Amino acid sequence: MFSDTKNGPVLVLELNELCPPILDRMMAAGELPNFKTLHDSSDVYVTHTDDPTLEPWVQWPTFHTGQTESVHGATELDEGHLIQTPRVWDALAEEGIDSIVFGSMNADTAHKDTVFLVPDPWSAGVSPSAPAYAAFHKFISFHVAEHTNPNARPTRADAMNFMKFMLGHGLSLHTITKAVNQIAGEKTSSGDRKWRRALVLDLLMWDVFENTWSKRRPRFATYFANSTAYLQHRYWRHMQPDVYQVKPSDTEMQNYGNAIEDSYRHMDSIIGKAFNMVGPTGRIVLATALSQEANTRYEHIGGKFVYRAHSFKDLFAWAGGPQPASFEPVMTHQAWATFTSEDAAIEAEATLEALQSNGKTIMEWRRTANRIMFWCGLISKTEPGFEITNARTGDRKVFDDLFMLVGQVNNSQHSRDGAFWVQTADGSATRHTNKLPLENAYSIMMDMFKGTANSASQVAAE
Repeated sequence: MFSDTKNGPVLVLELNELCPPILDRMMAAGELPNFKTLHDSSDVYVTHTDDPTLEPWVQWPTFHTGQTESVHGATELDEGHLIQTPRVWDALAEEGIDSIVFGSMNADTAHKDTVFLVPDPWSAGVSPSAPAYAAFHKFISFHVAEHTNPNARPTRADAMNFMKFMLGHGLSLHTITKAVNQIAGEKTSSGDRKWRRALVLDLLMWDVFENTWSKRRPRFATYFANSTAYLQHRYWRHMQPDVYQVKPSDTEMQNYGNAIEDSYRHMDSIIGKAFNMVGPTGRIVLATALSQEANTRYEHIGGKFVYRAHSFKDLFAWAGGPQPASFEPVMTHQAWATFTSEDAAIEAEATLEALQSNGKTIMEWRRTANRIMFWCGLISKTEPGFEITNARTGDRKVFDDLFMLVGQVNNSQHSRDGAFWVQTADGSATRHTNKLPLENAYSIMMDMFKGTANSASQVAAE
């Protein structure tokens, strides 16, 4: 399978925040055969980033541009359209090499003709390259952004448009079976199986990606998956209960004790699909940008709990002041509020400040021009009947009327180390002992195309 690959396609599997120590442990136990095959035919690096912003993660622009945060400037999600630094796919486009960018974080492109882009689920400022993919992106984004909102339901029209798109863009029998089994399992199982929805979402995205690949046959492509990162933040405590003071219950261990390892086995199946897709002339790159580690900073308060507004609109209506033109949910309990002007956003900061308990605001936020990223700052459990005050109006309200408990999260925290494996043309393997600055991965990916750019440009010209 390792014939000369210098002219074959390159697929970058961006498996967000997978952890080198877990990969090593599970490969050694024989649980990740496809990862092992890739590992044993790759230059294997552990990357490291010194970017100051790790919450939320914005290391993917560093990986894509070959520049640190101080240059590309991204500090938030949904800022892909603001980054001016060229990405790796833009540099390849200059040499006539076409790409698919599928779900990569904070992505955009200046080369609409040769780079086919499907933005990440958190992006509202970037649209898919093909209008037909809008229904897909909208549906996936809704479920990612609203997964902590039990009252959220897509409209019937959005659901129908999504299914119509999937039926015409590669929906596989395997994924249908997994989805049906997931729904049935949730209804019949005595335990909580809802966390496995994240794995089904990966499969839906892979079907569309593989279908797009088969039609476009790019020389370079990325595929992004976030399910393992999500599950690690939720269930690291259940994977390593001995590390924590607050122990999971027996029921929680039965429900979630294997969630993280199951997600790695799920990712191993995607590696297998990738091998089949790129064929014997293709090469695979594994990248994780960051990884995770146990987070014990909140054990003294019983772990970290977060709260999400039942309705962002109702929250701002009670706060008063300028009302946002739109809301864009981003993470577990965070959202963007976009205002009609920067002055309105500045004034709205004062209304968030006024939502208080015992004279201290309960809200946290960051403002960028006319947009505010906001969330509830309380991190411990509240007592029944706990009230908050609107200091501007004097009104009081029961906290639970405005916010819902999402649960205990951040059982893990981001680690600056990540995995970066580059499959070699001849199948040889080297495990590099020195850590690689994350921004240096860019030049290594570009080097994979040395000697092929001229031929690619010639093909494009013909």
